[in-house]
Amino acid sequence: MKSRLLATVCLALCAAGLPSCHEGRPEAYPAPPVSFYREYVIVETARGRTRVDGTYYFRSAADEPLEIAIHYPFPVDRHHLYPLRIGARQLVDGEWKPLGYTRSATGIDWSMAFEPREERAVRVEYVQEIRRNHAIYIVTTTKQWGRPIEVAEFEFRIPADLSDVQLSFEPDREEVRGDTTLYYMKRTDFLPDEDLTVIWE
Repeated sequence: MKSRLLATVCLALCAAGLPSCHEGRPEAYPAPPVSFYREYVIVETARGRTRVDGTYYFRSAADEPLEIAIHYPFPVDRHHLYPLRIGARQLVDGEWKPLGYTRSATGIDWSMAFEPREERAVRVEYVQEIRRNHAIYIVTTTKQWGRPIEVAEFEFRIPADLSDVQLSFEPDREEVRGDTTLYYMKRTDFLPDEDLTVIWE
């Protein structure tokens, strides 16, 4: 019987909040056998809420089966409440199927099993009530994976009638679609030092 490797990693994803899912771990440590190598994240903001829809891609470099535990944190504080709705799915044989998870005070957790050299995809969606005009996608926790994300793409969709919109990043493209302004950014070898935020009046 093949042995199963076990690893625990923190998913550095959209709206990933809070300092670290591994308090007390050293700043630098070896990359895990599974890489988080690509993401496409849509963040829709409006007065009073933020909706996130992210698709995340993983790749095992191991020559034997392994299972990892993943924590997906939310930015929960007095301005950003725990999400009202959460959905998680995994791609299985070309179809998106429900992914079982458990809730914690600051996020959700799930486990993923990989065959040797297997690639997997997960989609997480949630809607969060916010009490200030501020949306955030925390990307600095990408460092916990020990390597850059090969390709990271983001869409921030903001009502066109919001004023004094301030971005913490330089978008590659800005366009108006009906009553929505879309800011798109694509980065390769993405290992950021600052988080992506949007503030508006």
